[in-house]
Amino acid sequence: TLVKDTCELFSPGAEDKGLVLRCNTPDAIMVKGDVHMIQRMISNLLDNAIKYTSTGGEIDITVLADVAGEVAVSVHDTGIGILPDELPHIFERFYRGDQSRSTTGVGLGLSLSRAIARAHGGDITATSVFGKGSTFTVTLPVSGSS
Repeated sequence: TLVKDTCELFSPGAEDKGLVLRCNTPDAIMVKGDVHMIQRMISNLLDNAIKYTSTGGEIDITVLADVAGEVAVSVHDTGIGILPDELPHIFERFYRGDQSRSTTGVGLGLSLSRAIARAHGGDITATSVFGKGSTFTVTLPVSGSS
């Protein structure tokens, strides 16, 4: 529900920019944690996806639970992508890649998102193809599995 609500919150901004925003979530997966912090983490990822995806692009958010007791929230965009040599640094505080310096921000969103994921017993990873898009995946333990 939290991911669906966050998608609804960002849907007008995506629509205004001419983006397709799809939210693929099951009816219910329970994660134990601070609702506001988890929503902030998802919001950071969605905000970045919208910011770095050009008009006509797509953003997909998918939530999946696995048998290992984890839930994965993936945010995939068809945006500008991240250069391979910058990818290892994107979760560092105040780090901004060359492509992101022309937009607003100070380089704290992804480091905050990683801190939130880790504080909840999870983590966040990123894959990217420069010029084609990025995927950020947050993994968190399902409620009762830790």
